[in-house]
Amino acid sequence: MKIKITNIEISSTMFLLFFSCTLGLAPFISIKISGIDSYFSVLFGSILGLLPLCIILYLFNYQIDKPINEKNKIIFGKTVGTIINYLTIPFLFILGITYLFNLGNFVISQYLTNTPLLIIIIVISLTSLFIANKGIKVITKTSSIYSIIIIIVFLIAVLGISKEIKLDSLKPILEFGLKKPLIAGLVNTLSFTSPIYTILFIPKKEIENNTKTKKYFIITYLISMIIIFTIAIVTSSILGKYLLQTYQYPVYITLKRISLFNFIDRIENFLSFQWILSGITVIAMTIYSVSKNIKNKESKLINFIITILMIILSYLLFKNNTSFNEYLYTIYPYLLLPIPIIYVIIFIGAVIKKNINNSIILKIKHIILLQ
Repeated sequence: MKIKITNIEISSTMFLLFFSCTLGLAPFISIKISGIDSYFSVLFGSILGLLPLCIILYLFNYQIDKPINEKNKIIFGKTVGTIINYLTIPFLFILGITYLFNLGNFVISQYLTNTPLLIIIIVISLTSLFIANKGIKVITKTSSIYSIIIIIVFLIAVLGISKEIKLDSLKPILEFGLKKPLIAGLVNTLSFTSPIYTILFIPKKEIENNTKTKKYFIITYLISMIIIFTIAIVTSSILGKYLLQTYQYPVYITLKRISLFNFIDRIENFLSFQWILSGITVIAMTIYSVSKNIKNKESKLINFIITILMIILSYLLFKNNTSFNEYLYTIYPYLLLPIPIIYVIIFIGAVIKKNINNSIILKIKHIILLQ
């Protein structure tokens, strides 16, 4: 008998996919755009993020026994559905490559400063490959463990740093108006929701007690947004307007100030380690999703080829940290844009297909009743 995924496990995976962007990608982009008002961009992003959440919930409940790559073929037909599946592959690759380089860059800049970047990228990639090869059950199971640790450490961190929070540092509020925070909010939405679409490669039927999955997803989204918003407020208020824009990893720098009861220090290491694991989860889910799009069953060979390509591309595309930062700020948000657009098209197609099917069923019932 196949072991099913629990609601806690899949919700934890969703939480990690959200949390993975908090230490590097989303803060860097939103701070670059909106500065000290970056916490407003998180708030706007959280509201905008309800739209992709609704799309994911709808598609998740459509043809519950199939992953999204098979649903596309049902909605659009085999040929068009296959084309749509292949269209998503480059953007999933971009997602995986960006997270891979960002993780590697973080590790060598903050911890293993004398280690070649390529070595770190290879280690992270092979770890992600190992998890992806173990299957979706292992990915979700490990996610539930990581998520519990993250939430506990997060609560300790907030408690330990609460005395240093200076809300006056957030003033003047919206100094340059709403335009920049709104733009950053849109970018944030793209940043922290793009990995979530990989959840759709898990058929709802594989989830135990799946009638409650919708509720778990909504609760997970709210918890994730509260944590991300808290991180943004705390980071902005402690570092202030000028220091905030100085660091590439402002959240990590903020966490280094934590001291609880004068004997609990270095909590940032625990949280950054969990952040690295959440990033590995994103890469593992990316490998799993790309593999599913290429061949609709688990294939270790395809997973290996995908991983090798990610290693090569992540190392060759970004010459250094400066070029990567420029890419994050100027190109990355636009490269992510097609992901929600593709899924909006799939969503519209699913709604139309369902209405047509319902209409046909009603007509058949009407004919039967007349007879």
